[in-house]
Amino acid sequence: MRIVVVLSALLALPALAAGPAETEKKPRLVVNDLTALRVAPEEAAAITDAVVTYLSARGLFEVLGARDIQTILGAERQKQLLGACGDDSLACSVDLSKLVSARFVLSGQLARVGSAYQLTLQLVDTERAQTASRSSKLAGSLEAVRALVPYAASEATGSPLPPPPSRVLPITLLATGGATLLSGGVVGLLALSKEAQLNDELCPGGPADDGRCDGNNLRDRTFYVEQEQALTLQKAVSIGLMAAGALMLGFGVWLLPPDDARTRITARMLPSLNGFVLAGGF
Repeated sequence: MRIVVVLSALLALPALAAGPAETEKKPRLVVNDLTALRVAPEEAAAITDAVVTYLSARGLFEVLGARDIQTILGAERQKQLLGACGDDSLACSVDLSKLVSARFVLSGQLARVGSAYQLTLQLVDTERAQTASRSSKLAGSLEAVRALVPYAASEATGSPLPPPPSRVLPITLLATGGATLLSGGVVGLLALSKEAQLNDELCPGGPADDGRCDGNNLRDRTFYVEQEQALTLQKAVSIGLMAAGALMLGFGVWLLPPDDARTRITARMLPSLNGFVLAGGF
């Protein structure tokens, strides 16, 4: 008898645990198409799709986009035209008032402001008939606006902000690129210094008016030929290091995530005792 009771209790646990989760419903959120101001309609539609996709992936709302509503209405219309409902058309018709009704409605606009793009979102609480929250983001390109969609949508819906993108890789590239560029410059300066030293050794006091040197070679000609080859290789290594450093710096700047309220890059010139110093933070 004890075994039966224990098994019954164990079988009842999943049902009890799943009961509240199944009965709990997420608030419905309708996302209207963004208004296009001085931008192409397809650009505004692309940002609208990005907003719907992000909010659906978060799973905090039951998200319906304007295209989703049109698809459902079209499917219902198709059923009625095909006569799938039979004589009683109300038997398979969708209660459109319940389907379309939502407590929250997200709307906004994508505008071109000079050479930049501005994304503005606002959330309306239909039960209270008031705007619940707003968000506005400014970016220099449409790709940057798309990258800021998670922050704008989270701020507008009052949901937790996504974790800031990692800056480890771009900062590592910036640091490594700067060090590589600096080392290439040092190698090049050493090569030039060594070349000047050999020239002074071969031609002390500088060349004469006719371009010839009056000094005598202090070592064998083979030594100076080998030194010239070594300096040529050293200069090539210097140029290669500086080029690689410049490329890493460029990739580091390109991979930096877009600026937002929490991840901001600041840099400014500050006076110091010896002149000026560049100060900033990531």
